[in-house]
Amino acid sequence: MSRRRIVVLAGLATATAAAAIVGFATMGSAEPERDNPTKPVVQNDSSDAEKYWTQERRDQAKPVEMPTPPPHLP
Repeated sequence: MSRRRIVVLAGLATATAAAAIVGFATMGSAEPERDNPTKPVVQNDSSDAEKYWTQERRDQAKPVEMPTPPPHLP
């Protein structure tokens, strides 16, 4: 086996091993909330919204125009 072929095969083996290590390491850390499907996605804590929407902000708020659905939708 030539020296060049050994170097190429060693590089491929190293790259494959590195990809496998990264894949296994990140597999357990992705989206931990999927472990408990009964946990709500949206939190019902409105204290942050109440702090943000002061009377002055509510008075200065401008309504957003509602989009018109395409005619082919019921």
